[in-house]
Amino acid sequence: RDYRLARFAGRQVYFTPVDDNSYRALERAFADLTDNASAAAESLTVLGHAVFVPRAARGVAWFRFDELCGHALGPADYLALVRRYHTFVVEEIPRLGFEQRNEAKRFNIFVDALYDAHGNLVCSAAVPPQEIYETGDGSFEFQRTVSRLIEMQSDAYIAARREADESGD
Repeated sequence: RDYRLARFAGRQVYFTPVDDNSYRALERAFADLTDNASAAAESLTVLGHAVFVPRAARGVAWFRFDELCGHALGPADYLALVRRYHTFVVEEIPRLGFEQRNEAKRFNIFVDALYDAHGNLVCSAAVPPQEIYETGDGSFEFQRTVSRLIEMQSDAYIAARREADESGD
């Protein structure tokens, strides 16, 4: 159903550090996944409130980390997003410390929702997945997020999404 994902397999999807090179890589991925479609801001209504999507086209949503995890979004918001978009481009994932435990928890919830929906993630981060949130409330639980971020980079994960799309699942 979505042939653009076929072009996704075998490509790098996690870029570090956050710099001009990683930003250009995200732009290339977004352009490839949307067939160079014009992106526009969108809004979803979830439980009576709006969830703003700064840039989206053809099932791909683009957020800066602070736009996705720096606001009081909850599980219902992330579930609505992953139902609407098959791929997320997330830029500027920082190294998080104990003072960003809320952002870490939101990112954890987002990754869980995306993983369960078998969605794709293309991102730029300050550090490798295992260094994103090493200490603080929930850092032990965050290790599942690390594991999922690593798995979501694999060709097997991306191919499984493509096969699900082709079978209509």
